[in-house]
Amino acid sequence: MHCPICSSHLDSLKVAPCFDCGHDPSELDECEKGEHEYHVFSIWGQEIVLCDFCDADFGSYYPDYFGLPAGPLPDYPLELLRKVETPTNAEDLHCTKCRHRLAFLDFLYKARANNFKIINPAA
Repeated sequence: MHCPICSSHLDSLKVAPCFDCGHDPSELDECEKGEHEYHVFSIWGQEIVLCDFCDADFGSYYPDYFGLPAGPLPDYPLELLRKVETPTNAEDLHCTKCRHRLAFLDFLYKARANNFKIINPAA
């Protein structure tokens, strides 16, 4: 399988529930120790699981990263759907070039496609 963003080969990796930082080895330990809460959010028609740190830090992504017009950091419309009641580590694929797990890369790909359609409705 290949990365939906850069087409690089993906490697299997143990991950924590967070789509954003779950590939980081320290997050695996923190998940096992119960140091974070995880929630499912909805944004741009997609669901994303974020830990409490990445939820608070989500606004640090520049808009153009998500396919939005460049500009100041916005207040992203994350809609809380539910808490992950029993967070556990699992397996996912990981792109060493993009430095994210497949769950985040799929979210990013779909978010960019969605935002492109909003910005360019005639395309």
